[in-house]
This record gives sequence, C-alpha cells and structure tokens, in this order.
Amino acid sequence: MPLAPARIQSSTVPPIPIFPGFPVLELQYNPSRREVAKMDLTKETYRELVALYQGKDIVRDISIDLVPLWCEDYYFMNPKAELVQVVVDTSATSLTYLFDIDLQRNVVAYGLPIFSKHRRDASRMAGHPQSGGSRFHRGHLMAHSIGGGTDINLVPQLGKLNIGEFRALERKARNLAEQNVRCLYFVRAIYSTKSQTPRRFEQCIIHPSKTIDYEMHNNF
Repeated sequence: MPLAPARIQSSTVPPIPIFPGFPVLELQYNPSRREVAKMDLTKETYRELVALYQGKDIVRDISIDLVPLWCEDYYFMNPKAELVQVVVDTSATSLTYLFDIDLQRNVVAYGLPIFSKHRRDASRMAGHPQSGGSRFHRGHLMAHSIGGGTDINLVPQLGKLNIGEFRALERKARNLAEQNVRCLYFVRAIYSTKSQTPRRFEQCIIHPSKTIDYEMHNNF
C-alpha cells in the first residue's frame, strides 16, 4: 500500500534566470518525513495509488498525491536539496517541473499533453544542461510534440534511448492528445550521483479509466 503522502506547501520565490517569466514556487518540505524509511516508487506503487483514488477527475487531481511522493524519494538521497516547482503555462501548454536549484537539474516533469505542430527552437537547446558525453543527447523530458519546450525541459539522455524505446509512450501520449483524450503524463529523472545526468527515467501515463502505462529506462 503506498505511503500516505506528506502535504507539500509552496511559497513564491523570486524569478530564476533559467526559467524566466514562469512562476517558481519553493516547496516547503516537512523534515520529519525524512525519517521515514525509503519506499521505492514502482509500477505497482502507482497502480495502487490510482486504485485508491475516490474522486471524480483523476487526471486533474492525482498530482496532489504524486508530488509529495516524488519529493520524499528525492530528498531521501539528497537531504540538502532545494526543490522548486516551476509552472510553464502558456497559450500552447501547461506543464509543471520539479527542479533542484542547488544541483541545477530536473527531477520530474508532468502535465496534460497537448497536440503540438510547432517547430522547436534549436537555438535554445545549448548550454543547459551540461553535456553527459558524446553518447548523450539533450533530450526532452516532455516531447516537443506534446507541448514540451527547451530550457528546463532538457536533460542528458542516451542517444539510443532518446530516439528509441523512450518514444513509445511519448507517441501514445501524443496520439491521445491528438484525439482530445485527457491523461496525466509524467517523466521522472532518477539520479545516483550529484551530476546532471540521470541514471534512469521513469515514464508513465495515467488514464481517466484509472489504468496506467508505465516504463522504466536505464540511462547508462
């Protein structure tokens, strides 16, 4: 049974250069929760959490329970981290990111996919994040085709993963958006060191029917 999530409070912080113009919220995490033994987040964890939902709109509501679980997992390995919540809300898309401003790296991207035909701005795909080496691309956590942009949305990702198996759920999310079918889609970057290169990626679609599609990918 999933751990009962801690409540996360947010407060507005001054604008940060890497995400200009977007609301940045500092997450106020309850330190006492860090004493709880680490619970691995798995496909089964999400299935159980979804099954326990009793509301009317899981796509809208479930992130309220997911965000504390993601924070607990991240803080267990990075107790001094300073996470902020960045809401990228434009006329084209509305996505939310959990970002560690101390280590300058993305933790989670989540939101409702939209069907996008806009060209991506290649000139803004340089700089952040730091290169993971010749085998890595600056991959998109949220694909451009479902509303993802550049800047905060970029992360070092193995080239073979970026153009390979990672695209399966991206395409599924895009097809749902094209058909105007709502879902919650998230990608979580999982780190084993203090670098900006994730060790793994967790990818998930949560459907209104309270079913999920889930994949875990190695990034090494």
